[in-house]
Amino acid sequence: MRFITKLLLLLAGTCLSTHSIAEQASSQIPIDSKACKTCHVPYDAHKVNVYHNDCAACHTLTNEKHLLEGGKTIKFPDADKCLACHKKQDIKRMNWAFSEHGKAKLECRECHGIHSPKKPKQFNMALWKTDKKSALCMGCHQDVAARMNMTSHHPVKEGALSCVSCHDPHSGKQTMLTTKNDKCFECHQAIRGPKVFEHAPVVEDCTICHNPHGSPNRRLLQIAQPMQCLQCHSLAGMHARGGTGGLNGAQLRNCTNCHGAIHGSHIDAKLKH
Repeated sequence: MRFITKLLLLLAGTCLSTHSIAEQASSQIPIDSKACKTCHVPYDAHKVNVYHNDCAACHTLTNEKHLLEGGKTIKFPDADKCLACHKKQDIKRMNWAFSEHGKAKLECRECHGIHSPKKPKQFNMALWKTDKKSALCMGCHQDVAARMNMTSHHPVKEGALSCVSCHDPHSGKQTMLTTKNDKCFECHQAIRGPKVFEHAPVVEDCTICHNPHGSPNRRLLQIAQPMQCLQCHSLAGMHARGGTGGLNGAQLRNCTNCHGAIHGSHIDAKLKH
């Protein structure tokens, strides 16, 4: 009987002790950034002091027992929470709803670190010259990363270009007044028209003939010559020899051996020069 009595008193004391701890924890909930950093010491020297200087502005405390249960009681900010500030500061963020990332329901923190810059998932020696933004993109866009290893590719891995040189991750093509070609012409200005004699696919879309991320063919061609040209053009007529349809070696090798002005010409309708 004494043993049972002592056990009941011990259990009652434990309950009271736990209850008092819970009350103490609820009375010590962090109310400002300084209080948060009493526990979250690693964030003290991070970017949070310069840009994100108010913990409560981004993190929502959802449980009064935070000091007992830790991070499980904290709700991380979603894209709408981030845009509440960043849409006002940067006009580029205003079209997030139209972007491919926005449609895929990605959160800002999946690419951006809240307290410090986000590090790429994999950053091996093959990407050592690549800028950190492009390396971060390749963590998800593995198909594009594979094309960057092909013989012909834009110099992203070499560090001369970045993914964001051509792509705006926060906006969508529906919101742009410029065409896809205009982005290519920013660097390839010699190809920009208008020309007196134009090549229809060049005017329509550069990617009809070229794969901008990489190709096993020269000059980023989707298909090697002459098959790239034969997707639209026939060899009948003037290319037939003696009316029998025979072809010589030059015609079977490269169309650009004769048609050097493939992107348009001011003087020749057949785009030879």
